[in-house]
Amino acid sequence: MTVPVLTPASRYAEPFLRHLTAGPEPGRLWISHGKGSFGRQVAAGAEAAARRLGLDPVLIGPGHHLPTVETSARWSLLCAGLFEEDVEKVRRAQEMPHPPHVVCAVAAGVREFSRALASPEGVFGIAQWVPRERSPELGPGQGDFLAAYAARTGTAPDYPAVQAAAGAVLAAHCARLANGTSRELLWSAATELDTETLFGRFQIDARGVQTAHETTLVRWTRRGELPELEGPWPQSSFL
Repeated sequence: MTVPVLTPASRYAEPFLRHLTAGPEPGRLWISHGKGSFGRQVAAGAEAAARRLGLDPVLIGPGHHLPTVETSARWSLLCAGLFEEDVEKVRRAQEMPHPPHVVCAVAAGVREFSRALASPEGVFGIAQWVPRERSPELGPGQGDFLAAYAARTGTAPDYPAVQAAAGAVLAAHCARLANGTSRELLWSAATELDTETLFGRFQIDARGVQTAHETTLVRWTRRGELPELEGPWPQSSFL
């Protein structure tokens, strides 16, 4: 009876894959995952989605080397591992004689990426949340939350802070709807919700799978600058 607010790992990479298929010929796609189960789940979902989109992916795990390609061959790289694994893989890819034309890393979805990598410019990331105008049905608006967070911490939040705030808003709302806090009452209230918080859309199915929240494709521009939203995609295309 876990109530998730995040997009499932299996759908994490879909906005990047659609970006590849919407642009010039992407060449061969290499998907590299790290040691943990999260990275394996992201990579497996990305591989399946890539095949549905007509791409020809190659899946590699820890200890596998990036490809040696001819100068004229185009190739793309998607990294899904622990933060340090992604940073190191992107760094190695950038230093290759024939680097990938397009690089995307799960780690590039947070601000720390620009401080961990010497040259983040042009790297795509996948974020569970980025600042964007919203009109949430539950809880505080984005502007109020960002102002309160900055006043307390002196910084801007990454998505885990916004996720936590949204989770608290949803939990309190379910408790009020259910008029109780037992697992069964809260679960029943949560599975009936179709709503939005400052974190984005929220809806789960009977199994507890998040079906409405969507990740966002971002791309770094200058060192220290927030990732810019890549697109624009229609709202239904964010995953």
